[in-house]
Amino acid sequence: MEFVLLMAAAAAAATEPPEVTVIGSRVPITDEDLAASITVLRRDEFDIEKPVELADLLRRVAGMHVDTVGGRGGTGSIYVRGADPNYTLVLVNGVRVNDPTNSRGGSFDWSALDIADIERIEIARGPYSAIYGGDALAGVINIVTRPESMSTITVDAAAGAYDTSDLSLRAVLPTDDARWHFGVGESNEGERVRGNDFEVRRISGGVAASLGETTDLSVFGRYSEATREGFPDDSGGFQYAALRDPEHRESQETLFSAGLVQRLSDATVSLTLGYVERGENIDSPGVAPGVRDPFGVPASLVDTNLERYTATLSATQPLSNAVSVAYGVDWQREAGSSDGVIDLGGFLAPTSFELTRSYWAAFAEMRVQTSLGLSAQAGARVDMPESESSVTSPRLRVAYAMPEDVTIAVSWGKAFKLPSLYALGHPLVGNTTLAPERSRSYEIELSQERGAARWSATWFDSEYRDAIDFDSGPPPQLVNRNRVRSRGVELAGRLKAGAQWSFDASITHARSRITATDNELRNRPDWSGSLGMRWAPTQALTLSLAATYVGSSFDSSIATGDVRLPGYTRADFDAVWEVSDHIETYVSIDNLTDRRYEQFVGFETRGILPRAGVRWRL
Repeated sequence: MEFVLLMAAAAAAATEPPEVTVIGSRVPITDEDLAASITVLRRDEFDIEKPVELADLLRRVAGMHVDTVGGRGGTGSIYVRGADPNYTLVLVNGVRVNDPTNSRGGSFDWSALDIADIERIEIARGPYSAIYGGDALAGVINIVTRPESMSTITVDAAAGAYDTSDLSLRAVLPTDDARWHFGVGESNEGERVRGNDFEVRRISGGVAASLGETTDLSVFGRYSEATREGFPDDSGGFQYAALRDPEHRESQETLFSAGLVQRLSDATVSLTLGYVERGENIDSPGVAPGVRDPFGVPASLVDTNLERYTATLSATQPLSNAVSVAYGVDWQREAGSSDGVIDLGGFLAPTSFELTRSYWAAFAEMRVQTSLGLSAQAGARVDMPESESSVTSPRLRVAYAMPEDVTIAVSWGKAFKLPSLYALGHPLVGNTTLAPERSRSYEIELSQERGAARWSATWFDSEYRDAIDFDSGPPPQLVNRNRVRSRGVELAGRLKAGAQWSFDASITHARSRITATDNELRNRPDWSGSLGMRWAPTQALTLSLAATYVGSSFDSSIATGDVRLPGYTRADFDAVWEVSDHIETYVSIDNLTDRRYEQFVGFETRGILPRAGVRWRL
């Protein structure tokens, strides 16, 4: 649905334009003009750290907390500024991939993505429904896969403790007017968290081509299938679960995107299409009765399927040297179904549903840049869901560049999220009268970039209204009940000291509470932070050390009731050696201090994870 980096990727087939980021704006801007609340992770940066999975990259970003139930393949959650995980919109090459058919309400499974295929990750914190429509209440993450400019064949292989392994192959074939690319890979993770086992296989490919001097085309496709075995959510994990039978999950996902860009004399017109199909089978033994729930969770079997079609027609053009505009229309249609049963003491109760919905949207945005250092960005979008009232989402940001390269900016915006298909259609807990969840947010940014140093400080205040919650009843039902407020500060900085040393650091304080009761929300630490250091003693050798701190947080499981998980600090070390122009080797030690910690009650990370790998390029 979104045109995001598809336009830039297509244009890159013929030329190498200045790198632009458009996740925070439909009017393309250079990286130098990014707001403090937008972070870009580039391939040449995170390739040194050799992360096991995508979540390892995101957990060091200011304002973000990442956790996974039971290790890779379990329910992965990203909390942007303390908001619910399903309040973050996730895009892959501009195609939205959130799944609204499961009980998580529209979150995304990170585990199947191949890091070797990722060129950059763009992260925007704050409400962005004015640009992207529903789901972007707390933020947007865009994962960009773009082929290299030179002909290459790359093979990556790695193995480590607890039977972890990765193998991938990528090939890029540039021609006079196009770049063809292809990738295939497989990853396995054993019992890094006790009781968990995960494996995924994936294949991807596409082309970025020039159809003439003013027309570009980009096409991308991806397929993955994953299996996971582990303890169910809320069970208390390996340590506390009374039922020891594992839960089995199998998932398949197909993604397709296509973008056509036409550059006119004073405007650029683009048409982008997207398609996502995702299926998941969950065979759960349930959760035994415990301290928090005397009935527990019954065994269940469920098959879900989602199909989503999207299209965007948009145009961008300058009106003068100081004013640029973007405008266009969006269309989306999604169909979700679930076929399942739960075991109520020998009686199998059906939990099946099938829903389809679609909507149109119109949007417009203006960016003004003056010679006096004052700039403004304003946008609005009107979404018209089928059989629903229209929703208008505005956003405004005003910035002023002061002396000494210091910039101060103020932002305000509103956003919304339609109830998930699961929340509307589930026959036991669904509620067809649910209203959209809404948010509004204020931000004040202060930042400075001078030479090789950059720092920023952001204060934010976000409120989420009509948040959907579970009411035990009778009858048990999902309802609009909670109003949640999240306030805090993000601090981030980077420094490159010569050719050999670089440093980065961030710290976040995000206090999220239900306003009526001041009750804590699960898995939301008030404090988190990170510190990274890189040293290149020679041109062939790079050493990096990264530390991540997560403060204590409230959690709960059926087996234990409410608990407070202690905070922890995790350190990771990487050494990368360029043996030759064609061979690179590395050694990584994740959790260097052998710290055993829990992201969820009873799901303990076992400790140090040494790994080694090699990359061969032709």
